[in-house]
Amino acid sequence: MAREEKAKISVTCSCLTVLALLTGLAADQSVPPKPENLSRSLRGEQEANQQLNTSALNTALAFEPYRQLATRTTAEPQVRHNILFSPLGLASALALLSRVSGSESRSQALEALGLAANSTEQSVEATISALTDLQHSLALQRGEGGGGAQRAESEAGAGSEAEAGATLGVDSGEADTGDRAHVDDITEGRNGTEDRVHPEAQLRVWSRLGVDGKLSQDYDSFLSRPPPAGPPAFNTSFDTLMKDLEDSDKLELNNYVYFKGRQPFERRHTVPRSFQLNATTSVEVAMMFRDDSAEVMMLYDTNCSATVVKLAYTDRLASLLLLPKAELQPLEDCLSDGRMRFWLSNVKPGRAEIRFPKFHLRKSYSLESLLRSSGVSSVFSDSADFSGISQKTLKLVKAPHEVMLEMEETKSEDGGRPDIMLDFFVPPRITFDRPFMLIIYDDLTGLVLLVGRIIDPTDV
Repeated sequence: MAREEKAKISVTCSCLTVLALLTGLAADQSVPPKPENLSRSLRGEQEANQQLNTSALNTALAFEPYRQLATRTTAEPQVRHNILFSPLGLASALALLSRVSGSESRSQALEALGLAANSTEQSVEATISALTDLQHSLALQRGEGGGGAQRAESEAGAGSEAEAGATLGVDSGEADTGDRAHVDDITEGRNGTEDRVHPEAQLRVWSRLGVDGKLSQDYDSFLSRPPPAGPPAFNTSFDTLMKDLEDSDKLELNNYVYFKGRQPFERRHTVPRSFQLNATTSVEVAMMFRDDSAEVMMLYDTNCSATVVKLAYTDRLASLLLLPKAELQPLEDCLSDGRMRFWLSNVKPGRAEIRFPKFHLRKSYSLESLLRSSGVSSVFSDSADFSGISQKTLKLVKAPHEVMLEMEETKSEDGGRPDIMLDFFVPPRITFDRPFMLIIYDDLTGLVLLVGRIIDPTDV
């Protein structure tokens, strides 16, 4: 009898335990229970992302500057050029400027970062820290083997004499493959050698403030040097910068961005094909090919008359490839943060053959020309306030924004392709053989990292 009572008690306790678990799940179905071993860095990143006004950042630093650049050539369609710039790079430059400037110059920079004019210093610091952490997280994204794993390396010499000055940016390297790993990886594809790690995506963002006329790192040096590992650092000592300012009142802000994206295409299928620049002119490009053996996220937007294809590089880094039905301008007129959110919310899995050009594109602009459309002008004027670093009157005389984008195939797989069941259905074909647009973005926050249009993929 006692044994039966114990059994009943045991069953009752078990039922109560299950009921408690079910009640807990039902109380919050939208948020699954977090594992106890969830890393502190991931929780911190989730909290940091809440500090970023992604919609405001995309509007001010992606779509408004793009529209300004596109408008410049609308009147002369026969000389329309490629466009490529980095909203993430612009945000990095603005974060740096907000640190070193005061008064109206600082207010304009903060407003372009999505902060209200009456924001508290705590909110400002939280936003800039969130932006810095986001850049670092994206720079560590790797897609080796499709896993999207992140690597954490220790910073060696952050804020050292070699990087003296005001610095805010991301330079992430491969600590376990040697100092030359990054250099080898960048040159691969131009010299035919195999890189060591084959990441599906590689991102670098770098902003530095210095004195005009002093030895400064140019973009080619930025590409060739091994990047320091670890989180981006803002050097608040300004030792070298302050010393240089004793002999000069002219500042230079260098803003560099590099992105290498390996598309899910196999190299063995890349062949020369025609790319139609306009009704009368075409060029030959290396065209990558992806068959319909795997699903792809896509849609056709009737309002913008464009096909939208989403391709992922890693767990976070992704791209939207936008192919207009005819002319590019209706698609450009359609471009906005709201439209991008519509695309991301409505792409559906489907099967299609895709042809996409392989290209390397490098563009250079003035930060002033890109940021004026976002209301940032004071910092480039004679009345700019740089009281954050000096009480003397300083002028920003040079502010280049240089971006390089490399679009290539993934590493060719060894061995044959797995068997696929025969299907007599003829898949649709999406061929990017005429001017198109692309948006590279962070899939977690929706923040645009690079945006551009490709009129001629051979015009590097």
